[in-house]
Amino acid sequence: MRRWLSEFWEVAPLGLSFGCALGCYWMLRTMKNALFMELVGPAYLPHAKLASMVFLLVTLVLYGKGVDWLGKRRLLAVLYAAYAVLFAVLTYFFQQGVASHHLTLGWGFYLSIESFGSLGISHLWSLAVNATTDAEVAARRFPLLAVGGQIGACTCTFLLARTAEHGQMVPLLYLAVVLLALAPVLTFHWLQKNNIPDDVHHTVESGEEPKAHTGLWEGLRLVMTRPYLVAILWSVVAYELVGTYLDYQMNSKAHETLVTLEKVTAFLATYGFAANFISLIFALTGTTWLVKNWGLSRCLIIYPIVLCFLVLGAACSPTLWVLFGCQIALKGAAYGFNKPCLELVYVPTSDDIQFKAKSWIDTAGSRGGKALGSVMNANLLRYAPGWLVWGGASVCMVFLVIWMPVSRYLGARYEKLLADGEKLS
Repeated sequence: MRRWLSEFWEVAPLGLSFGCALGCYWMLRTMKNALFMELVGPAYLPHAKLASMVFLLVTLVLYGKGVDWLGKRRLLAVLYAAYAVLFAVLTYFFQQGVASHHLTLGWGFYLSIESFGSLGISHLWSLAVNATTDAEVAARRFPLLAVGGQIGACTCTFLLARTAEHGQMVPLLYLAVVLLALAPVLTFHWLQKNNIPDDVHHTVESGEEPKAHTGLWEGLRLVMTRPYLVAILWSVVAYELVGTYLDYQMNSKAHETLVTLEKVTAFLATYGFAANFISLIFALTGTTWLVKNWGLSRCLIIYPIVLCFLVLGAACSPTLWVLFGCQIALKGAAYGFNKPCLELVYVPTSDDIQFKAKSWIDTAGSRGGKALGSVMNANLLRYAPGWLVWGGASVCMVFLVIWMPVSRYLGARYEKLLADGEKLS
């Protein structure tokens, strides 16, 4: 217990930074779907997922170059400042009533929030991974960072759930801007407190040539040529496809059942709070113990097995509250358990993998999975409702069955890299 408390206080500033970032993201993410369905329509959600994929590919190329130009720490400041300004502008126009007749605002919120969820959160995790070279320390630290993130997400979604029906969305949008400004400040404080320099693994020894910049597409090349990274990519794609399948059904059912923007927003905020509360419980009580006692290899296999039961449950009874329960279980276990486990597999890897390859996996892989799920949803919607329910469930089960041996390979490779004292590069 004493060791846990010591570790907790050591990472507290970084945990608070995760809380600001995740709190901001979940609050905006909840509003995003409600606003988009109100301004554009729920039938266009699959198209929005596809559009976000294209948008993210463009921003990801710029992000890869930014790692070379600015360094990891300065890029965090620029990235969060840019999104803070963007959300402030969107909120101003929303406050002025432009949302009532301007579809562009709905698309603007959707694309910017989707891209921040991938780039902003991924970069914060990359800094945490890059600053942690010991696997045992990472196994203790990462669940604590998840705790900080989930406390922030729970707080912000709770505020949204309590105020959405009273028309208080604008103040919370501005709160999200403030949280975006605070996150990098807290991260810098933690890095300085622990004497961690920028580009920590790129210190150039005397007589050594500086490492050349590796170009825009280096991250993608690494992913495509390393089976270890392909395994991580599949884990991300399969999770996002299943999540998109269940998420679309829950959102469209909520829009159909609850009707008004305020009620839909309050429902989705309640869902966000419940999912993050489950994540918090996992991070506080289960993740560290499971990794320590079962090993990472077994822990990586648990999640796709759980998802199989959730998909079958949602297909058997696709009502609003059953879908709600399946979604909070999926997201809760993802953020509190599966996410820290997937972050651990990056510890025995090089700097380029931790930033450039990881950003491609977290962004293009994540949006690719959502895009595949959206294409599936859009095509199955052309047929009877049963096609979306059971056809989508069948496709999800195929991805999940493949995911299980992939997870087994990933865990075994991770343990071998640690045993050999090697770093994948």
